[in-house]
Amino acid sequence: MTRPSLKPGFSTVDPRTGTRMRLVEGNDEQDGMGWVLEVECPAGVASSIKAHLHTSWTETFEILHGSARFVLDGREGAIEKGESIVVPPGHTHVHPWNAGDGMMQYRQTNRFDRRDLDAVDDVLGTFATINGLAREGKVRGDGLPRNPLQFAATIRTLVKHEGFDATVPVWLQRVLAATLGRLAEALGYRAVDPKFIAT
Repeated sequence: MTRPSLKPGFSTVDPRTGTRMRLVEGNDEQDGMGWVLEVECPAGVASSIKAHLHTSWTETFEILHGSARFVLDGREGAIEKGESIVVPPGHTHVHPWNAGDGMMQYRQTNRFDRRDLDAVDDVLGTFATINGLAREGKVRGDGLPRNPLQFAATIRTLVKHEGFDATVPVWLQRVLAATLGRLAEALGYRAVDPKFIAT
């Protein structure tokens, strides 16, 4: 099955938190140098994405509505409507989560250090696949795939785009991606399942 290319308007919802992510600008609009998302976060839930870092991307989060908390380099902070935070490459962070009573919305702009035409489809497609697996009861308590081979394929794709879990040494994630991740792909496992990103 051919994997569809993600276009503005594509959205996915994390069924564990109710967080909705919608693509506003992708490859065509950003010339393969990044993306722009708008994310809606219900009150009373944690960030849908664990602490992580990017070695080659800059992420900017601008609060469009409501108030939020975030973590940058282990320190928690607050941010309000109209304010932004910038996360340079190599800095551990947790995406903003809702600190108020109503819906909180932010704009997330990712800027790459080089052109990467696969990143939008691979990374956002991976998030959509994890959300689909969650709807099917196939993720662990931390939101990652239960199946070790599916997990390995997921890690391989995120590592390909220099995204790393903040709790595991980067070198170890590279080794797992190159070994178990490669095996998982050889056995037919993919981080992006087209059935979860059909547009």
